[in-house]
Amino acid sequence: MSLDVDVHLQRNAFDLTVALRAEPGETVALLGPNGAGKTTLLWAIAGLVAIDRGHVRLDDVLLDDPEQATWIPTERRRIGFVFQDHALFPHLSALDNIAFGLRAGGVRRAEARRQAHAWLERMGLAAHAAARPRELSGGEAQRVALARALAISPRLLLLDEPLAALDATTRIGVRRDLRRHLDSFAGSRLLVTHDPLDAVALADRVIVLEGGHVAQTGRLDELRAEPRSPYVADLVGVNLYRGVLTGTRVQLAGDADLVVVNDENLRGDVWAAIRPEAVALHRQPPSGSPRNTWPATVTSVDLEGRRARVGLDGPVPIVAEITAAALDELVLVPDTPAWVSVKATEIETYLQ
Repeated sequence: MSLDVDVHLQRNAFDLTVALRAEPGETVALLGPNGAGKTTLLWAIAGLVAIDRGHVRLDDVLLDDPEQATWIPTERRRIGFVFQDHALFPHLSALDNIAFGLRAGGVRRAEARRQAHAWLERMGLAAHAAARPRELSGGEAQRVALARALAISPRLLLLDEPLAALDATTRIGVRRDLRRHLDSFAGSRLLVTHDPLDAVALADRVIVLEGGHVAQTGRLDELRAEPRSPYVADLVGVNLYRGVLTGTRVQLAGDADLVVVNDENLRGDVWAAIRPEAVALHRQPPSGSPRNTWPATVTSVDLEGRRARVGLDGPVPIVAEITAAALDELVLVPDTPAWVSVKATEIETYLQ
């Protein structure tokens, strides 16, 4: 009783090769840069894009398998799809948009409209039953699209950037409502998003796609502990470096290196991860115990409440996170010279 996907397809130079599972009641977020294949994967699962080989299986029912000449049409798959632009029919009311899927599934008109009205009430949109999509706000349209997808009683819910079209203020409330509705849905859910906040708020597990392949999977805290690509590191806000570890020294590209603690006696190609909050900044060369110090130039300063993220260029480019008070005290602005220090104990190393 789960989603089992092993998809292989090629379109021109792009190759998508992804295997994943999603259990009933589980929300899996698909994260990745533009062009990673996230939306293509959803379309393949829904039967809107043909796969070259592999399979799509839902609740032990084979939906797609080219080698076995099996293909179930999209309308016969127990799948609800919420598109990024909502894809509501512009000439239909909110009520009739929701009823459309039910009617397509053979439900009589009166019953379909009764169920659609019940979904509008559940979404808090009963007063907008007669409204056309152009008369709805972004958040209202998103809820109508979600109701349309859920009304057909699917076993799988696919959501392609469902919050992307919303402004920041609306997004917070709609994200909260979406979480409530997802929690009440018994089937599996796949959520495509670019926003790690969406993944934290909505997903139980994250799959990161890069270049059509799975780069890493796990909870966001697990990804943050050991990111395995620059994209994942940037996603979770960690500085990540590729190097060669010998003893307690990681040789980076060029002449730069990092001194680390190597209790596990690792050797060879490693990742070295440094959390931004572990980076100390100074206006003069620091004294004391830090094993890693180097001069740098401030390239960016981003204030986020009482914290500031400071980008720095130097022998080891890095992002530091300091308090707003420390930023004012150090008088750090772009093009300001500074010194960076990181304790060896604050650098995590793990094999590539």
